[in-house]
Amino acid sequence: MNHPPTQSPIARVPAGPTFQVAVGLLTVFLLVQIACLILHYAPLLQKDLIKNSTPPAAPQVLAAPAPVSDVAPQSAAQPATAATAATAATAIDDALIEKIRRIVEDSDKAFRIGDYDAGMSKVEEADKLLPGDPGVMLRIGRLYEKKGDTKAAAETYKKVLELPELSTELRAQTQRKIGMLSLPTSTPIPTVVASEAGSDVRDEFGLQPGASLGIIETRPTDGPNGAKNLRISIKARPGQSIDPRQMAVHVFFYESNANGEVQLTNADVLTEWISPPVDWSHDEPELLNAIYTPSVNSALTYAGYLVGIYYKNDLQDTRAEPGSIAVENPLPLYLTTQQ
Repeated sequence: MNHPPTQSPIARVPAGPTFQVAVGLLTVFLLVQIACLILHYAPLLQKDLIKNSTPPAAPQVLAAPAPVSDVAPQSAAQPATAATAATAATAIDDALIEKIRRIVEDSDKAFRIGDYDAGMSKVEEADKLLPGDPGVMLRIGRLYEKKGDTKAAAETYKKVLELPELSTELRAQTQRKIGMLSLPTSTPIPTVVASEAGSDVRDEFGLQPGASLGIIETRPTDGPNGAKNLRISIKARPGQSIDPRQMAVHVFFYESNANGEVQLTNADVLTEWISPPVDWSHDEPELLNAIYTPSVNSALTYAGYLVGIYYKNDLQDTRAEPGSIAVENPLPLYLTTQQ
């Protein structure tokens, strides 16, 4: 039995000293090359790995210092960012706008009940906070009208027309108001509030929001022997069908005695529609005349009026002059069958 040889049949040539030295030098040179490559590329590789594994930090922006009484100081561990500063500025603006809105609402309420002094005080406060606003300036003008100062009203309306970028609608309304100031009349010129969204809380139709009917003008004129004729212009919401049987207009005249006490008159009061039938079918206002005739030789004198219009027993709109009458004699919000 033959066994395979344990050694290669090719004889090995023994390596000499020169060959061993050459191999060693080559090995050292290769190791040096590898070390140089590592030293060159290792920092770049480390920087790239850090860049890909760590998201960039958001830049920090210092917020402007705020008054101590308004804003609490921030912790050093939570520096303010640009978004925080913008949010704070927006909150301040919103707060100012909300404050102006409440002031204007208070002025409008005072106007509706005829308290023109209180209405002027409030709207002038809004004008200081928001100068040059056409809605605020129109309110100032109409209050001057009601207070009988037509010169100041005209000057205010002219300032409105000088405002840059005034809308076409507000320009037309302001020009109409200036034209009304030139109308000959012996009584304070009433404010026509129809379609004056910029100068009243009413909507674009001149009505209280949600109301079906509204009083857009009341004009008192003097008659013989102390009589008063009050013309009331009543408008319906366009496109809404009105049932005249469910509409009621309450007109009250008041008198004062020698002591200045105001009371509801016992004198004759006659009301009549100028152009019946009254149905608002043509989207035009209907006119009602209320005539107050004082008693002969009465010691009482005319003190003012209060008008309320109801539809389906709900109060739609009111007018009073002076406003104190409405304050002292408030109309009910809802009518009952006994009223």
